[in-house]
Amino acid sequence: METVLVVGLDTVAGANIATCLSNRYRVIGLTSSTPVSIQGCETHTYLEDDVETAEHWLSTIRPQWVVYCGVAAHSAWSVDPAKFTSNDPVLAVRNWVNASELHCARFTHISSDAVFTGPWMFHEEDCQGVCESQEADLIRAIEREVSLCDNTLIIRTNVFGWSPTAHGTGSIEEIVQTLEAGTFSQNDCYRHATPLLATDLAAIIEHAYQERLTGIFHVAGGERISPADFIQRLAKTFGLSEPAFPRAEVLNERPTGFANGETSLHTQKIRRQLSISMPMLDDGLKRLYDQQHNGFLNRLNNEPARQFEQEIAA
Repeated sequence: METVLVVGLDTVAGANIATCLSNRYRVIGLTSSTPVSIQGCETHTYLEDDVETAEHWLSTIRPQWVVYCGVAAHSAWSVDPAKFTSNDPVLAVRNWVNASELHCARFTHISSDAVFTGPWMFHEEDCQGVCESQEADLIRAIEREVSLCDNTLIIRTNVFGWSPTAHGTGSIEEIVQTLEAGTFSQNDCYRHATPLLATDLAAIIEHAYQERLTGIFHVAGGERISPADFIQRLAKTFGLSEPAFPRAEVLNERPTGFANGETSLHTQKIRRQLSISMPMLDDGLKRLYDQQHNGFLNRLNNEPARQFEQEIAA
């Protein structure tokens, strides 16, 4: 059985990827903050700013594949900007990708769609419509660092999904709670992206790993949507009251700043390479809803399955 090292269980992408891969690989997961326990995974905490940490884990575990979920792996729709300044993410990824190359491990870096902005729509991998914010510059610097090494794969995306309870309330959990309480009021209808369920991302990057892809690829949902429309679609899927948003006003100037514009991704390159299609949003939201009852959340949080979930599995 191959060994996969997932760095960054404190991200939605990292936790969901580790959970999905644990059925088919020996998965070791690392988090730099609150410890996380995932069913079928061996999990540890690590020192994010320790230069010897990456070499220690690579030499100890000897993984065939490293999946790196750093600050860029957070959805640009919900990431706290403070995460970009708390440590040196370029130095961190340099340590991990160099150690992976030294120990002949394949390296996959989960990056962000927020390197781009409008007025371009459906950005291709080499699109020049880049965002000039400090955060986007940092993400591009991280990507350049990864690209310097062989056997590396960079996946730009924008994921949504459940968070481990050890990390408190994630963005999806908060949305569901406010919809249930009837208190959701945010009206973000100007930004647009192509969000993808984190477990769908896990399946696609596993396919890419098996096909030994390298370079930069866009992996995203099949629909371009705003956060406000995303909330409406989620509420409908979950059987909750859809919030009534005020009518959007006409913008006189193009939005600026990190992830405030158009970050939708064109996915033709990955679709051609793997002969796959990208999931539609309603399909992803339906899988997100089902994960509450089909045992996935129990695996994500290393909890025993409840009786009705065991009956469904049977």
